Amino acid sequence: MSSEDKFKTLTCLEGKLGQDPLLDEIARDVQNSSVLEAMKSYIDELRGRLDNNARPYQKLARLFDAGITPTRVVGHHDGEALGLRTGDEQEPLARYGNFIGLLWGTAVGPVAPWVGKTFTPVASDLIRNYTEGFERSAIPTYLGINHFEKLEDSVMNKLSFSVVTFWMHLKDAPQGEKSLYGYDKNGGLFIARRAESVYAGTEREVFQLNYRWHDLGNFPPISYLIDELVQITDGVYLGQLLFATKNVLSRFDPNLPSQEYDYRHFGYFLLMDDSWAAETRRVFSNIKPGLITAPPEAGKPAAQPASPSPVISVAPSKFSTFTFADPVDGNCDDSVLAQIREDMKGTETILDLLKFYSDQLMKSFDNRSPYFLRLHELFNRGIGPDEVRGYLRGALISFHAEGFYKFFNVNTLDVSWQLGRFFTPWTGKTFDPIDINRLKEMTGGFEQGSVPTFWGTNTLSFKTAKQKFIRQLMRLAGLWMEDVPADESARFGYDCKSYFFIARKGVSINEENKGKKDFLFNYRWPALRTLPPDNYCIDELVQIAEGLYLGQLIYATELLKKFDPKEDPSAYKYRLFGYFLLMDEDWQRRRLAIGLDPYDV
Repeated sequence: MSSEDKFKTLTCLEGKLGQDPLLDEIARDVQNSSVLEAMKSYIDELRGRLDNNARPYQKLARLFDAGITPTRVVGHHDGEALGLRTGDEQEPLARYGNFIGLLWGTAVGPVAPWVGKTFTPVASDLIRNYTEGFERSAIPTYLGINHFEKLEDSVMNKLSFSVVTFWMHLKDAPQGEKSLYGYDKNGGLFIARRAESVYAGTEREVFQLNYRWHDLGNFPPISYLIDELVQITDGVYLGQLLFATKNVLSRFDPNLPSQEYDYRHFGYFLLMDDSWAAETRRVFSNIKPGLITAPPEAGKPAAQPASPSPVISVAPSKFSTFTFADPVDGNCDDSVLAQIREDMKGTETILDLLKFYSDQLMKSFDNRSPYFLRLHELFNRGIGPDEVRGYLRGALISFHAEGFYKFFNVNTLDVSWQLGRFFTPWTGKTFDPIDINRLKEMTGGFEQGSVPTFWGTNTLSFKTAKQKFIRQLMRLAGLWMEDVPADESARFGYDCKSYFFIARKGVSINEENKGKKDFLFNYRWPALRTLPPDNYCIDELVQIAEGLYLGQLIYATELLKKFDPKEDPSAYKYRLFGYFLLMDEDWQRRRLAIGLDPYDV
């Protein structure tokens, strides 16, 4: 089929014309212009109208019914909102009650920041992790994300872009994607696959985009949303927006009948694959151009669409083998180790196991959860390394409430983290050898370098609006921060270093570890200029697998006692406030694939 024929053909209508007046009218609209121009004419016709069941909505509903249900939707797709409805209003209110559509059509819609979606095939265990084990990828299942653009010449776009960036916790798109497609931010994860429609008015199979899974991290109202797609011609999909209107205060349960959530219809949108990129930008001028539509320079190939991320495989030996101290030198319990071994059965990697523990702890908020005992066991069986060098990526497993934060065994720190996670700029830690003279300067002459000792930093990334807000607070507080060179930032993704510490091997200050040998990060030296509460902190680290380290967050609870390295640690009443991970790049790839702590990235 030629490009001209392709752009003027709705393949979903083949064999259906002459049977339905609405479909015949749609076909004439397309033949008199093109597929996308006909869709744009519906947008124009809806602009400024209050009718919730206006003629274009009737056409789109009939076209959706006639659409083809795809099994696979892969890669980048440009997007355009066609019109928003105010739910399923009944007559006579429906004729005059679509205030959402009126506002959208006259103010936001023409310069809306949303401009598309990408669908990526990923490992089946990542899908299981995001869906709490419900989705088993028995049919092709994808991880999806939305794209948003900022238009500098539009006040309304900049305003709405700022709102969705804050509300949806959008992150900067990689530079390659920005150059290729023109959009600026990514966010709003979803799980996509073929399924029965959840809408009472659509009795058919659709391609479903589910934003409702808790671990996707979406906030209301996006966490109430399920999009549904059908294919209307090669490379073009018509979508409908469905929001739950009942039982929205309880956690999404996929086993409940969809009627229990009473999904209502709030509008339509289009998706177009990259073969339509030039036509899309010709018709919808609000979508910024990129290299995807640029003519190739002489002697250079044309820009190619971004490839979907590959399924991530693992190497069994490294990723499934614990490295425990032999003999053990911590507070260990063989019965707890047996439980860990049992938990590992059917789990692909150690990191998958730790994500499971993290998920359970973050859901229950139970300060006495048995999963803390498992983490304690892993820590006490790990190897206390003599040295840790270079940059290691970081991830939080769970906080643990102690002292003032302990409230009837509710893990108040994990409760607070449900909001705080969207503001965190932390991405990991660096370890570099320290000059003996500087070591003595930083420790008041106490540390003499008798064992390998390192200058440590925490790495911070300020990509989102919330992270940039945190940076301003850090500056106002006078926190010691050092910006990194551009090449280092480009390579590792962080922008600065802060929260400095002195690191070396030693003996645990946590009484519950009973003299365990581990690697200590001391933030308490006054010369480090660490602000409260971290000036009460000494982190501890052990290796539990090749390239994977488990850490404990240890804070003094005797706050009025001045730090003296000669003092017995018991005088400061150090307590456990959480567990974290440090990992090499191999583990980081696995971490991203399974979605462990996607906020500290």
